[in-house]
Amino acid sequence: MSSAAGPEAGRTPARRRAGSLRNRLSLALALVLLAAGGLLAFALQEFPRRLVEDYMLSRLEHDADHLYARVLEAADGPPGALAAAADQAVGAPYRLPLSGHYFIVQRGAERILSRSLWDEELALPPAAEGAQILRMGGPAGQKLLVYTKRFAPPGEGIAITVTDDLGRLDDAIDRFRERMAIGLALALGLLLLLQRRLLVHGLAPLGAAAEACRRLERGERLVLDTEAPAEVRPMLEALDRLSRHQVQRLGRIRHAAGNLSHALKTPLAVLGQATDELAARGEGELAGRMRVELATMRATIERELRRARLAGGDPSGEGFEARTQLTALSDAIRRLHRERTLQIELAVPARRFPLDREDMLELFGNLLDNACKWARQRVILTLADPGATAESLEASVEDDGPGADAAVLERLGTAGLRSDEGRPGHGLGLAIVADIVAQYGGSAHYGRSEALGGLRVDVRLPLPPH
Repeated sequence: MSSAAGPEAGRTPARRRAGSLRNRLSLALALVLLAAGGLLAFALQEFPRRLVEDYMLSRLEHDADHLYARVLEAADGPPGALAAAADQAVGAPYRLPLSGHYFIVQRGAERILSRSLWDEELALPPAAEGAQILRMGGPAGQKLLVYTKRFAPPGEGIAITVTDDLGRLDDAIDRFRERMAIGLALALGLLLLLQRRLLVHGLAPLGAAAEACRRLERGERLVLDTEAPAEVRPMLEALDRLSRHQVQRLGRIRHAAGNLSHALKTPLAVLGQATDELAARGEGELAGRMRVELATMRATIERELRRARLAGGDPSGEGFEARTQLTALSDAIRRLHRERTLQIELAVPARRFPLDREDMLELFGNLLDNACKWARQRVILTLADPGATAESLEASVEDDGPGADAAVLERLGTAGLRSDEGRPGHGLGLAIVADIVAQYGGSAHYGRSEALGGLRVDVRLPLPPH
């Protein structure tokens, strides 16, 4: 069997993907926003309480001063004048039972309580000099803000205490906190969404640069946006220069390979003629050895030229239309083997793959040609439909020929391998397949066809990222 193939291509090393710049920036900015929101929430929780308490204290201080003035006026009056003056000095809240607005006037042993205290009593600590502010429990479970001020003589050491209920303040603050938390959460959500959209918009030129690299990898022509931002434009210009340099370099490779081919044809032809002359003079053994060496040289040259073609194809911008191009290829292969009645069956989806058309025709052309050389009647080419999000192209070619022994299967793909020297060719067909598979970082597996009994070649080629 004259089939040449390559060992399974080595797998490409796994690539470590760095974290997304967009996600990292989003996370960092989100943490900053959340920290700022937390500080704002903490500040807004404390600020309203202090603001309201300062207002309440200023009012209590005013009430205490007003009480002191009225009490001082009635200090020398008849019995009961002090209580009447204190009651007249304050408003209605101090007369409403258990309203939270209470006052206590202490003058020596005389103690005057507001009507709002009813029969309750406040356990006040001894009054210190000057003003004193404290919080304490009051009647009916109230939370009181207490302001006490001792007035020195000539007021005969009068101490006045006024209070206000903090319970209403706490209820108002709780309602404020709840509304503030909802508003702050909505504001942070909107800011995070806006920040994400701004990041996506700002980093879009980087995505365009990545897409340009993917197009270059797929062999497509590179078209760059010249209106990119100033920060990204140098990278795009470098990519453009790299693309042009690659095209020029690969063109030189192809030109050099063509020159080499033409340069070697004449010496090989001269050596072939010399070999024929040796055979004509009766030196058949020497001529035979020379023919073997010349055949090896031609095979090596052909192989290396094909490798140069694989490395030297410039971006064509054309993908591989699987069904259309494989149908035309199978018709051409069938005409090459028209002396035999062969059936080439195709199971190929109508899909366009982002792979170089010439490389794929070379790959499947060698697979089909090899299968047709050994097939009795049938050859089947199957190409799986990878779907829209698949990462690889998977295909198989099988025939109903004699197949290959296990020892030969292990060496398929070695250049020049031939298990039947009676067949034409240099044994390069499947070796070229191995080169193309290796070029794309894919894999090739050779075995026996369960359906037809002959050789089966399974090929897997990774597709460029979408």
